Order: sequence, then structure tokens, then C-alpha cells
Amino acid sequence: MAVYVKAIPTLRGKVADRFVKKSEDNLLRRASIDFSKAAANSRAILAKRAESK
Repeated sequence: MAVYVKAIPTLRGKVADRFVKKSEDNLLRRASIDFSKAAANSRAILAKRAESK
């Protein structure tokens, strides 16, 4: 039998508005991080590994 553990919190009013605004701002900035250096480093490591086999 399922047991009711805890209610899910619900945001209301100004707190909810602030949460929605921050989440929308974060969605817009989501793609602003550049991982090209890390990706190039990973490719170099994998290329070295492939050469050593």
C-alpha cells in the first residue's frame, strides 16, 4: 500500500513570478557556454589513444 510521504511544494505569488523569470532567463543563456576547448582536448586525447593501439 502506498504511503503519503510529503506534499509537493507549490510556489505562488511573487515567488512564483520570480522563479518563472529566472528560469526563462536561464533558458536564454543556456547555450552561451562554449565547450570548444574541452571538446578539442577530448578529441586530442582520443586521437592519441587511437594511435597507441
